Amino acid sequence: MSTLVLYTPQNRLLDLAKLTERDFALISSFQYKIKRGERILLCQRASLEDEGAEMFVRLKNGRYAAVHFRGSECTQTHEISVESPEHRRQKDYWQRAAEDAGYRTSQEVRTGAGTILDVAIDGPRRTGIEVQHSQLQSQLAKSRTTKSFRAGWLPVRFLDSDRTPPWFHEVPALGCNKLPWSSLPPRRSATALGPSRFVARACTVTNFGTCPNGTKKRPKPHCREYHPYREPWPGLTVDDVAAMLPAEQIVPMRALRGDVHLVAPETLTWFEELTGQNGAYLPDARRPRGGRAADSALCVNPVHDQQIVERTCFKCDRAPAGPGGVLCLACTRAMESRPARDYYKSLPN
Repeated sequence: MSTLVLYTPQNRLLDLAKLTERDFALISSFQYKIKRGERILLCQRASLEDEGAEMFVRLKNGRYAAVHFRGSECTQTHEISVESPEHRRQKDYWQRAAEDAGYRTSQEVRTGAGTILDVAIDGPRRTGIEVQHSQLQSQLAKSRTTKSFRAGWLPVRFLDSDRTPPWFHEVPALGCNKLPWSSLPPRRSATALGPSRFVARACTVTNFGTCPNGTKKRPKPHCREYHPYREPWPGLTVDDVAAMLPAEQIVPMRALRGDVHLVAPETLTWFEELTGQNGAYLPDARRPRGGRAADSALCVNPVHDQQIVERTCFKCDRAPAGPGGVLCLACTRAMESRPARDYYKSLPN
């Protein structure tokens, strides 16, 4: 459900779910005063030229809501509410962190593409923070992200908790540890949850549920080649992220199965070297564009050696592989001590 409306008398885009007290008083004052054809409130989900975009304001059970006139294709009721104090403090936290890093910031910035950024950070990479204090449908999260992205912004959704809604890895997003937002928390007290690192792991049942080259509809057996494996990026605060996103020291990346992660640029480069695919984030793409998925055994760049985890034995799939990267020491000795005649016992006569 979209909560964005155009208030035509002032040509302002408003989010009905988080109005300022002044705007709440303005919109609620139109209770049952808007008539069809006046086009005062226009739903952003419908075409603005469509008569079905028009809405009026009603009060029911003590709650204000914007409702479409009869005959509109959009049957949603858009609840009208005041922005919570917690939401305001979360915006203030991001703005303070970005300004501490030396960036110019503004709140409630219209992108020109039908979206509003809670906090706009002006840096080498223009970044928009959208504080998500309420529930949001995946389709709407992706739609708003796409619009802001096309308008020249990197939109990042921020959750005030460690929960992960369905859209969390469908758009650039991060959360934080649980904090009392009854007042503005101290600097660097919000731990960033969601940024990722990737390492190479062998495609075995121990490391992956199914081969990452497959899909849900067409799963593939484990191939024993090396694929990117996600790990948390620890030690970051929201303050760090506010400084690093505009500086492109953190970038969005689309992984093998289409999930979106916030990573270091070095991780994106490493991912593309390992998989041979373009992992750069584009809102409309579901999988990285490029050749076939992971066709490389190991990244040969020595710079990335520290990111390669220990390989397991090809035979027993338990112990670490020894020199050569195929068999562990125990399996190698067992093979070497085996009599020559035993090599052919399993072959048909």
